[in-house]
Amino acid sequence: MKIKRLLLCLMALTMMTLSSCGPNNEEYADKVLGDYNIKITPYLTVKYEGQALPMTIEEINTTCSITSTNEDDGSVKLEIDGINGVISEIVMNGYCSGLGLKFEDCSYDGFIMTEDNGRMECNINLKSSTASISNAKVLNWSSTVTGKCQINYVGLDITCDVSGTISYYATMNIK
Repeated sequence: MKIKRLLLCLMALTMMTLSSCGPNNEEYADKVLGDYNIKITPYLTVKYEGQALPMTIEEINTTCSITSTNEDDGSVKLEIDGINGVISEIVMNGYCSGLGLKFEDCSYDGFIMTEDNGRMECNINLKSSTASISNAKVLNWSSTVTGKCQINYVGLDITCDVSGTISYYATMNIK
């Protein structure tokens, strides 16, 4: 009987110790706040009336910043700077925890410049994944893409379904 009581007390003490030791989410958010150089690589497929159309999009290099939106719970906002003639601004909200930086699903209503068809007007949904948080000040993740886009294909403006992924690789600017 004493052994059972002793084991229960040790288990309760262990659970209490484990639940109170970890850093709070604000500490994780502090690790990612700042300005970054970011490489965006779209891997997109467009379909029109069942046919896949060729789409070549080069890697896009720009800058972004991550700011805190609520100091108490680890919420952050990522703002990717647009480049005139290449891509519009992208805004993503996220949440930092011990599991990483989890971006919320968002939408992108802007344009992306393509090699084959010029300017592609997009209305797409970005389903994002989680970026790991490390001391290396590097974040990378991918967004699954679904939605519609309008392109000029062989002189015709057509609306296509678009799908694929967009990969992001961000390195912190160290001052």
